[in-house]
Amino acid sequence: MTRFENKLCPVCRKRFNDKSEIVVCPICGTPHHRACYFATNKCALENLHETGWNWDGRLPDEEPEQPKQEADAVVTNSVDAQPDEHHAEYPSGVPYEKEQQMFEEQLGDDNPFKELFQTMNNKEIGEDGVSMHELVAYSATSVYHYGRAFDIFRRKVNGKNRKVSFNFCSGLFAPVFQFYRRMNVFGVITILLMILPTIIIAATMSLETIQANLSSILTTLNLVRTVFLIFLCLFGDYFYYRHCVKSIVKFRSNYDGDTRSDEYYMSLYENGKPTFAGGLIGFLAMAFAQVCVMAFAKII
Repeated sequence: MTRFENKLCPVCRKRFNDKSEIVVCPICGTPHHRACYFATNKCALENLHETGWNWDGRLPDEEPEQPKQEADAVVTNSVDAQPDEHHAEYPSGVPYEKEQQMFEEQLGDDNPFKELFQTMNNKEIGEDGVSMHELVAYSATSVYHYGRAFDIFRRKVNGKNRKVSFNFCSGLFAPVFQFYRRMNVFGVITILLMILPTIIIAATMSLETIQANLSSILTTLNLVRTVFLIFLCLFGDYFYYRHCVKSIVKFRSNYDGDTRSDEYYMSLYENGKPTFAGGLIGFLAMAFAQVCVMAFAKII
């Protein structure tokens, strides 16, 4: 018997058996079904990590196990009892074909997201130098959206790759969104492009001209800003996709271990997951840039 045998998955609340593919949270040690973990792309008990909680064999809301009857103990300890096959916490030794088959069987034919899950679980390296599974693991959150978007970018239509996938947040919350997604360089470029029209106007027009045409200037600035934000909404996911590819290739080259193991994908998840601190930095950077523009306008 393994220490995961008959334990509850915190996502689907089903018990593990000897055929379960198990992924263990590297922080609290909670086991999940592989499909369940990558469906949410995070530990189901992530909210307890800050409290220092660790899995001790049962979930926080799970009733304590009842003592087994003596008869069961006799059967378990008998010589005739066959040991169960144990899938390791990071079952990198499982052949990929068997691993994929087990994953598909676990999803079930009636799962409406089966095709998407199969695509996201694909570990074969594509023409872009990374696998779909790596891309999904690195994106960490919103995997349904990015799973579809990345799949679109990787598929060729009439010999060309598509680059458009609408993402409302990428434009509306720029540049906070870019820093939140760890796209720091692109976030800085976004700030510069957003303030560039104002700098040009301040540098090329006199104060009297600006005051006389203030209404039309503000209209022009708002129009330029709107066009740029729409551009980010349409192409922001593609820029993020290229960022993910570059980051994954770099991470893989520096990774010391099996790049097909669950430990590797969890490390990718931790390395790429969004950061609220980054979003705050993006907000402050944009505010600082706007203050600098106002100061520049007064000096000019």
